[in-house]
Amino acid sequence: MNRNRPIIGVTAEIEHHEEWRPPRAGYMLDATTCDTLRSIGATPVILPCEMDAVDDYLDMCDGILISGGGYQFRVPQLFQLDGSEPPEKERRFLFESRLVQRCITQDKATLGICGGFQVLNQVTGGKLIVSLADQRAEWSGHCQAGARKTAHPVSPVAGTRFAAIVGATDFETNSLHRQGVIQVGSDAVVAGLAPDGIVEAIEVPDRRFVIGVQWHPEFLLSDPERRLFSAFIDASRA
Repeated sequence: MNRNRPIIGVTAEIEHHEEWRPPRAGYMLDATTCDTLRSIGATPVILPCEMDAVDDYLDMCDGILISGGGYQFRVPQLFQLDGSEPPEKERRFLFESRLVQRCITQDKATLGICGGFQVLNQVTGGKLIVSLADQRAEWSGHCQAGARKTAHPVSPVAGTRFAAIVGATDFETNSLHRQGVIQVGSDAVVAGLAPDGIVEAIEVPDRRFVIGVQWHPEFLLSDPERRLFSAFIDASRA
């Protein structure tokens, strides 16, 4: 095994398919995520949502990427946790929450993308806006079609690890989310903002690398986004 290429565990979406025979759940992960990690020097492995395997995953992996997903949370707490949500989605959320908590405790390099950013925000005490468009009409523009199209700039916040990695200059990102964050918890800091005030990046201070971004940097891979992935992979080697 080439240990110069860190192993990055990547969480996956889980969907129930009633049309399958027999009906059952299946995992899905956009290949672009794995292709990006490999192109920048890592070996990705997909992590099934198994609560009792979290510590095994952390022993096996050098870094963790919490991926995005298409499910829209219905409450700011992400789930009611009362059985009213799709069980496979609740299972994923509980798994990813435990995984992120363990990563922070163990100082494991962690990158959250889109839905993964929202899970990281929740774990660190932040709150979610479940419908940006319903909250403010001007926030509706964050749900744009096209992962390879830019939608708005992100401004790195001076003094953050994120800004040190991507640079101080604003850069354009895609935007594919109906839900968003304007309030982060006490265990995280705002690291990047959209022009309308929506939080686009957060980080956990005093950790090797725990950063979440609301957009999908793996699709555009601009210079700042490539530096973000490179820094994540370098931190996973440490």
